[in-house]
Amino acid sequence: MRGGGPGAGRLPAYPPVTLHQLFQLQVWRTPDARALKCGEQSLTYRELDETSNHLAHRLIEAGTRPGDVVAVAGHRSLGLFAGLLAVLKAGGVFLHLDPELPASRIRQYVGICRPAVELRTAGAAVPATGLPEEEAPAVPVLREVRPPDVTSGPEDPAYILFTSGSTGLPKAVLRPHRLHTSRVFLEQRLYGLGADDRHLLKLPVSARELFWPLATGGTAVIAEPGGERDDAYLIDLLQRERISVISLVPSMLRVLTADPRFARLPGLRHVFVGGEALPPDLEERVRGFGYEVHNTYTLTEADYVAHRRGPVEDSVADATVIGTPLDMRVYLCDERGRRVPPGTVGEMWAGGPGLASGYLGDPERTAERFVPNPFGDPDAPVLFRTGDLARYRPDGSLEYRGRRDSQIKVRGHRVEPTEVELVLREHPGVRDAAVAGYPDPEQGAVLVAFFVADEHPPGDGELRAFLTERLPRPMVPRHLVELPRLPQLPSGKVDRASLEPPALLRPRELAAPKPAEGPTQTALLAVWRRVLRTESVGVDDRYTDLGGDSLRLMVLRAAIRDELGYGISLADLLRAPTVRAQAELIEGAAVAGRPTPVSASPSPSASSRARAAAADSARRAALRSGAGSVDSRKDSTR
Repeated sequence: MRGGGPGAGRLPAYPPVTLHQLFQLQVWRTPDARALKCGEQSLTYRELDETSNHLAHRLIEAGTRPGDVVAVAGHRSLGLFAGLLAVLKAGGVFLHLDPELPASRIRQYVGICRPAVELRTAGAAVPATGLPEEEAPAVPVLREVRPPDVTSGPEDPAYILFTSGSTGLPKAVLRPHRLHTSRVFLEQRLYGLGADDRHLLKLPVSARELFWPLATGGTAVIAEPGGERDDAYLIDLLQRERISVISLVPSMLRVLTADPRFARLPGLRHVFVGGEALPPDLEERVRGFGYEVHNTYTLTEADYVAHRRGPVEDSVADATVIGTPLDMRVYLCDERGRRVPPGTVGEMWAGGPGLASGYLGDPERTAERFVPNPFGDPDAPVLFRTGDLARYRPDGSLEYRGRRDSQIKVRGHRVEPTEVELVLREHPGVRDAAVAGYPDPEQGAVLVAFFVADEHPPGDGELRAFLTERLPRPMVPRHLVELPRLPQLPSGKVDRASLEPPALLRPRELAAPKPAEGPTQTALLAVWRRVLRTESVGVDDRYTDLGGDSLRLMVLRAAIRDELGYGISLADLLRAPTVRAQAELIEGAAVAGRPTPVSASPSPSASSRARAAAADSARRAALRSGAGSVDSRKDSTR
């Protein structure tokens, strides 16, 4: 139905297989091909299969039963991904515990999911879940090990992915095998990738980055821990490994395109973009390099809802064209759940093979957001109420028009302001709080926290540290604004519309900004002001004290390279966190006769090469000494 909503055609019927079965089929086809590569280490399909089989048996011996949640803790490594496959083969549901998450957040995840077993891999936080430890065997296992005799089906849950929750607790989304196997079949039909393709693997859980290559004979090249936040490292990896498929949020893609090497990557063909609105100028720039750009609209609860492969015609300034549903039903509904007329804005209700199963342990919220299809479509019996607004264009594509609620996207991560507010109110010096998001061209939006202090107001540094210990990095507000009271509507609710974004904001505990001394400091100070979008910067202010984040740190480095002609690593920027320190670094190199010039194809710095070598050495040691340890505890109350 052009311009009006879902068509009448049947949705495709995908084969009823699981993710590990797709991988197993590829093992039979190409056992000696390289499946995973991590630095100088790699695993063939046979080695990855035998290793994951062995670990699956160990998990079962440790007490894993079909349907049990298994916590897999650790950084990206060969052992981590072998462990994820092992959980699936044991019939379990994996929950990745990222070591970079705050300990309190990990405890929340564990409390909600109540894992029966913990598999610890390289870099796992200690303690992660409090489960007793048991040693795991070494990997890779270089002998034939048959998979466990455990049966799983496409509707069984494969893993849990958390998203921000409006009640103060994150939501645990159950994602079944079917959700991802259908995506693999869909994308393979569209793009036909194979053994020659090399996929960048920078997320611990991703159908496109992990399961797609493992189902089609490709190689997943693992980015080192932290590498996903380092544009220079990523460019070097894309170039050196001849990566052909990448998935990025637009904010990171923009940073990468600032490097001249990005335009000449030898293997790159497909650039998948999602998580944020894709600006037309950025899309045009990437297409101009000769790469295919694919815009995808996905949610934690509903994957690959819409897809756009080609450029947009007749784009609208205040909207984003997210494409058309390929194997999903998308209805646009009003507040009462009735379909809106063609061309009218409504909330997207989505259903089909890419739909999640609901929220673990939360039947009330599941029933609220996952509703029976009122339009009588047997292909999509359940619909997810996305909260996103859109309208159908005359050509049948969807035009994104914002949110029905106050949810915010920051660097591709969904943030519920109320969850951040509840954590803020836990601080003894905060009486009340409201969090809002404001548009930001580099990362979708920035979070600003407005708070009313108690008798003893906390400093910005203290409050930021308090939040950092309790929330994932994207959920920590960039700005903290103290108000005598929060504005209210006649109903008593916070008047969020009247909360003004801060201008020229400077943390209260900082001394008056000191002016620049000399041309290098002057030039650097101007760069800092542009990157941080504030004039109130002094040469002795620390970058993080002014609200600087990891994405802007890469923007800062690129600006220093382009405007001062000095190449600098992220590690050096962190070691020199003020304008004065950075100026001394630049001037010291010049005096020593070793400035780092900008070139069309800069090579990695010695420090980055040393870090990469050290990381590779650590990975090799971890790989040979074992995937980690298996922790087990049966929960008799379940």
